[in-house]
Order: sequence, then structure tokens, then C-alpha cells
Amino acid sequence: MNWLAHTLLSKTHIDYQLGNVLADPLRGRGWKGASKPLIQGMKMHRVIDKFTDHHPIVSASKARLGEHGHLKGVVLDLLFDHFLSNSWSVYSQLNFDAYLQQFHQASVLTADGFPEKPRRIVKRMADTALLGQYLNFSGFVAALQRIDQRLSDRAISKESASQYLSAVEHQYENLLLDFNDFFPQLVMHFKQHRLGSLTDHYLR
Repeated sequence: MNWLAHTLLSKTHIDYQLGNVLADPLRGRGWKGASKPLIQGMKMHRVIDKFTDHHPIVSASKARLGEHGHLKGVVLDLLFDHFLSNSWSVYSQLNFDAYLQQFHQASVLTADGFPEKPRRIVKRMADTALLGQYLNFSGFVAALQRIDQRLSDRAISKESASQYLSAVEHQYENLLLDFNDFFPQLVMHFKQHRLGSLTDHYLR
């Protein structure tokens, strides 16, 4: 799952949400003085990724994108955030725009006390309204293009994120069905996990 899903599959404490997001760019490592909720959020990120990576529905979704390729999981993460954005009211108690505004405002204020790297990541996420960019399919396409721009010439000669666009368009409805089957199971996994919560969240 990508960053939008990680913020939602969190307790309501902003540090926990940010830990769940920052676990990827910080490689799961906090910093001296990081709060307990932030570290818990980082651990939940790994729980979510492990559940997702080993789930048979997700494996079937990857197979819809072709037999081979290292970037299929990345493409699917972004696509699932697109699906989540468009079915937000099914899974969240809060309106989509209100949720994003609340999250970004709280995250920027909270990140003032973070070290330089995580503070910069949080500010860029807010400044670019990153979490809301996948609502439209064009935003998903743009995200694939941004990934390709970061790939080395050697890597992109073998595989690009954008090369999966045709398969995504062809399999769009099936992939949406996969998401609708999978995401409620992931929500339940978060609620029942010892690092998650049955009541302290923005989920329905």
C-alpha cells in the first residue's frame, strides 16, 4: 500500500500516522527522541506491508500486470491509493478533503520538531498535496512518470513503471474488484493487530 493508505491504517495520533508514512523513506529507522507513537507507526507500516506482500489477492493482482517485473508492486501500491481515494467514504469516517486538510496541517506543525530529513519529507508532502494526487487517474499516470524519472538509464532500459499502464487500463475493472476484496481484510488486520486499534482510528 502507498502513503495515503498508511495514514488511514493508523491510530489518530499524528505521530503514529507520520511514523506509518516515514517508515519507507527512513527505512524503518526512527531518531533519538522520536515519540513512542511514531515508532509504533513505523512498526505498523511493516505489518501492513508484510500482510499485503503475502496476500493471495495481491499476488493475483500482480499477475494481471504480467509474468515478470520488479516494479509491479510499486505500480499496484499507487493504483490501490487511487482506488482508495475514489472509495474513501466507504472506509473513512471523515470527508476526503477534510481528512487531507487536517492531516497536512497537523503533520507540518508536528514535523517542526523533527530532524531535517523527515521534516523536509513531511513539508514536501503537504506542499505538493501528494496524498490527494491519485484521486484522478491522470494523477496515477503522473506518479508512474515521476518514478521513471528517478530510475537510472540502466534500470529504465530493462523496466519502467509506465510500461504497466496498458495492462492497468486493460485490467482496471478486475484490479478494482481485487482491491474491493482485499482492502477490507487489511482494515480488519489493522484493527485486530496489537499495534493497531479497534476504536482509535479514522476508519469506519
